[in-house]
Amino acid sequence: MLRIAVCDDDIVDCDRIYGFVQDYINRNDLVADVRKYTHPDLMLTESVAFHPNIYILDIVMPMLTGLEAAKEVRWTQKNAQIIFATSEKSYALEAYDVSPINYILKPVDKNKLEQSLNRAISNIEPEDEQSITVKIKGGFATIRICDIMYVDCSNHKVTFHLLSNDTITTPTLRIGFAEYVEALLPADMFLRCHESITVNIAAIDKLVKYEIELRNKEIIPVSRNRYDEIASAYMDYRL
Repeated sequence: MLRIAVCDDDIVDCDRIYGFVQDYINRNDLVADVRKYTHPDLMLTESVAFHPNIYILDIVMPMLTGLEAAKEVRWTQKNAQIIFATSEKSYALEAYDVSPINYILKPVDKNKLEQSLNRAISNIEPEDEQSITVKIKGGFATIRICDIMYVDCSNHKVTFHLLSNDTITTPTLRIGFAEYVEALLPADMFLRCHESITVNIAAIDKLVKYEIELRNKEIIPVSRNRYDEIASAYMDYRL
């Protein structure tokens, strides 16, 4: 399912763009969750759990500009698709530092916005929608891979720590932790940072010896013998 965030402090413009997006979704028979915001702080707070594929941002907004919001988005969501919709021409060059799909001047032309949405959707990588199903007490749970911050093991039970700060715990494992996560999670996105912890590389905000600070400010340890491997993978990912 597509997840789209529209952010503009001008309520009239926000409603107008939101209406264009909803019409586009309906005419193309797409399944999408489209949310509108009039302040980027709220959008960024909710995006931790909402995790939009596409952001449509005004630039000139109070307290936090659309450019600053886009830089935060780009840091936490490397593959997010960003579209600027603004009345200001002067930010166009600076805006391209965050690799937007388009820079549309207001009043927003519906056709230009739809062309931008077409490009954005075509760029969304399939793994953004990948999910796993895990056994839990009394049944099963389906988890989007992009929602997992890290996975740890204690007393032979595995706990998935999610962007929403929720946790999902399995019953007692019959196999080792390493075998379990290697069979379940993509190796290019999840790294063993500790004997009993596997972290989503996209969830790492800071890496220092011998700790990882996650996007929610939680700290998890890094084993000394794994630090160089984690640091190298993290730098490759960010660059």
